[in-house]
Amino acid sequence: MDDALAFRVLRLAKPAFGIQKPLKFHLNEDMTSDLIKRSSHGAAASKFQEPFAERTELQSALDACGVGGLMVLTKSFGEAYLGESFVGYISLGNKASYRATEVIVKVELQTSRQKVVLYDNTTSPLPFLGPGSRHDFIVQHDIKELGIHNLICSTVYTAADGERRYTPETFKFTSANPLYVKTKTRQVGDNTFMEACIENFSKNPMVLEYVRFDAAPPLSGVSIDIRDVLMTDFTSDVPLGSYIDQLQVLDVGCGSNYLFRLTRRGGGAAADSAGTVLGKLEIKWRGSLGEVGRLQTQQILGPPAPTKVSALEWMMLLVILSVLWLLACFVAMGTGACRQQVC
Repeated sequence: MDDALAFRVLRLAKPAFGIQKPLKFHLNEDMTSDLIKRSSHGAAASKFQEPFAERTELQSALDACGVGGLMVLTKSFGEAYLGESFVGYISLGNKASYRATEVIVKVELQTSRQKVVLYDNTTSPLPFLGPGSRHDFIVQHDIKELGIHNLICSTVYTAADGERRYTPETFKFTSANPLYVKTKTRQVGDNTFMEACIENFSKNPMVLEYVRFDAAPPLSGVSIDIRDVLMTDFTSDVPLGSYIDQLQVLDVGCGSNYLFRLTRRGGGAAADSAGTVLGKLEIKWRGSLGEVGRLQTQQILGPPAPTKVSALEWMMLLVILSVLWLLACFVAMGTGACRQQVC
C-alpha cells in the first residue's frame, strides 16, 4: 500500500515590482511608408522627416523607470542568504481514498552543525485527515550558517488497515553569503583606526540601515563618517528627495567604506599589544520591499605593535668634487635587534 500522505513545500517571499519595458510602437508611424505619411499629415509631415522620428523620446518621466502598478510573485525558490529569515509554507495532503487518523507532523531543519525543530504536534496530533484534505502551516527560521540546509518533513499516521506508518521527505536548499566584509586596522598614537569595506555579493540591491562597531570593553568606538554628519533628523517634515538622497543604497557588486576610531577608556593605547580584541562589526540591511537582514562579524583583532626606532646614526665621509661618495646610515631598532646599515 502506497503512502497516503505527502508534503509540498513553498517558500514565502515578498513579491517583486513588475518592470515593464516601454513598447514604442505606433501603427501609423511604423507600418506605412514615408510618402503616405507625408501626404496624410500635410503640415504635420515635418514630424516624419527622419525614419523612427521621436521614437526614443519619453512622454513622461515615469516612463523611464518602467515600474507600473503590478506586483509579480516569484516563480522559483530564489536565493537564501546568511542573516535573512527563511519562511516556508508547508502543506500535508491526503492523496489516498481512505482517512488517515492520529496524524503526527514534525518539521526539522538540519545543517552541518545542528538540527532545529520548526514544527511538532506530537503532544496534540490531528484526529484525522480525510481524502483530498490537507493540513497547512508556516515555519520560519533565521539563517545563521552557510552551506546546505535540509528541511526534513515527517509524518506518522494510522492507515486504513490499522497499521502505523512513517513517511519522511527531505527538501534541500543552500544559503550563501550576501556580503563580503574586509577590515583593516592601523595604530596611530593611542588611537586605533579600523576601516571596513562592505561589498554586495547578492543578486539584488540592498539599503544599508546601519553599520555599527561594537567595541570590546574597555574600548569605545566612534564612527568617522561624513554620512553621519550630513544625516538629517527625519522626525520632522522634510522633502522626500532629501530622504532618498541619504539612503545608503548598495547595488549588486558595489561596495562602501566605513571608518571607526577606537580609544581606551581612562587613557592609554587602544591596542596595547598585538592581537588585542577590538570588537565586532554589525551590519543591518533591507531589501527592495523591506526584507530585513542582519550580520555580525567575528572578533576583530588589533594591529601588531609598530616597530620603534630608538637611534639613528649618520656617518658622513669626505666628499671630493667629481668623485663618487657614499653615505652610510645605521638604524638601531628598539626591539633589541642589531644595527642595520642602510646605504
